[in-house]
Amino acid sequence: MAQLLLQQGKVSQALKYFERAAELARTEAEIINAISYAEATRTQLEVQEKYPQLAARLNAMGAMGAGGPPGM
Repeated sequence: MAQLLLQQGKVSQALKYFERAAELARTEAEIINAISYAEATRTQLEVQEKYPQLAARLNAMGAMGAGGPPGM
């Protein structure tokens, strides 16, 4: 669900789901994964707040095909 929310640009909502996933995790690997995504999402929110022009450029790059070279 959190990944879907990220794709829809609902970053704050996605963060809540990643945090909840960490709380519900049953293994160390699941905890690490959920916390890693939560921290990356927090960083994304911070960039959007502090650097709105950079965030807009990054969003535009993502809209052009995930920002990677063709074929990846």
